[in-house]
Amino acid sequence: MSTEDRPAPLDLAAVEALARRAHAAQTDKAGRPYTEHLAAVAEGVRERGGTDAQIAAAWLHDAVEDGAVTREWLDGAELPQQTKDIVLAVTKRPGETPEAYAARILATPGALLVKASDLAHNSDPERARALDAATRERLKGKYARMRALLGLGDPDDWLLLAQLRDDHEAWRSLREAAAALTDEDRTVRWGGGGQQPDGTHLTRHPVYGERLRRAVGALSAVGAVTPRYRWMDHPVPVPGPDGRLSATDAVRAATALVRGERFCDGTIADAAGSGLLDATLAALLAWHEERAGGAGAPA
Repeated sequence: MSTEDRPAPLDLAAVEALARRAHAAQTDKAGRPYTEHLAAVAEGVRERGGTDAQIAAAWLHDAVEDGAVTREWLDGAELPQQTKDIVLAVTKRPGETPEAYAARILATPGALLVKASDLAHNSDPERARALDAATRERLKGKYARMRALLGLGDPDDWLLLAQLRDDHEAWRSLREAAAALTDEDRTVRWGGGGQQPDGTHLTRHPVYGERLRRAVGALSAVGAVTPRYRWMDHPVPVPGPDGRLSATDAVRAATALVRGERFCDGTIADAAGSGLLDATLAALLAWHEERAGGAGAPA
């Protein structure tokens, strides 16, 4: 068959339709349609910057393992070779150890991103709440072990970093705003308070200087303040003994500080005085500089 006579590779819409048909009768451990999981994994790969070949693999990542399609069908399917390789890499084999499974994923280009998205959805607290306690704890340990073998951090890490924008001007503004901060900016004074002649009490509030406001605004401009992170469900990250934060904890901290200020005046003031704001700015700028230098985004 000549190149001109070969069928065109399946596009993503066709792959999705095929996966939905193949898994139509299947449910997950909570009794939900299994296609919901496939859609979530595919969307997770897309949000993490995956290619069409990786997104197609996400739709099909359990197809062979669950018997929805055969290995022979996959071999002959009009799919990119990388899609086929990834599907086979993430397909568990009878008697295979977790170590061997993880090693195959790490050795297959593009497979780690698909598996990371799979683990992220499997570990979603909202999805886990539908399971009984024993199953929930067993799976939590299983997924944590696999993330460790694959060198992945928190399941949300990649998604949080994916929210950071590729906007040169926004990052330049963040860098300039961070460099312009002074000790005076970090020592926030409070205004208001006291009682008016009519007996009305005035609420005290922090008075933020222009340079500090600019630095905080720049955090939002680069995408570090994101609704993806449920900041109210977690404590605010704190710098390690070296005074540093990871890039992902910097996104968590930025989100908690900026959104927290809306509920509790002085959240940003406390961060400016304690060094948390400086650590957040430094971590984000280091991440961006490393990425811009071609080293790739750190986990």
